[in-house]
Amino acid sequence: MAHRHHKTPTKTFQQRQTEHHLSDQKDRAVVEDMAARFTCSHGVAQDFAGQCKERLVDLDFDLLCSDLALGFWADPPEAARPIVDLLRELAIERRRHSDAITQIHERLLAVNKDNPAHYHLDPIEHYQVRVRDRLFPDLKLRPVQNPAASRDH
Repeated sequence: MAHRHHKTPTKTFQQRQTEHHLSDQKDRAVVEDMAARFTCSHGVAQDFAGQCKERLVDLDFDLLCSDLALGFWADPPEAARPIVDLLRELAIERRRHSDAITQIHERLLAVNKDNPAHYHLDPIEHYQVRVRDRLFPDLKLRPVQNPAASRDH
């Protein structure tokens, strides 16, 4: 029996334009949000503390995998010893990295708790351009009508 291949319908010009417009809106929102967070002392500390926490979750899993693999190779044959030595070295580095990230995470949270004041870099439009240029070089930013409404204070 022959199989028919159903072609997906071709998108209309308006559908493609709408998708492009929605994608640009999402990209602009990312630029505006990132610039707002990164130009606020409290916001940038919170953001990077969150990044540390996410990285620690990844490192915990990496360490679990390292420990599991090293358990399998606890008594390796001589020919596999160089590989096992590298796995041990990687596990040691992952632990060191986890310890360092944990300390920085705690310090970021503490500095925000001890210093609740928010300091802002201005003008935000300058920083929006920098974010856009780095992440989305082809994106056009819309002008800010009310600068106070475009950022968290």
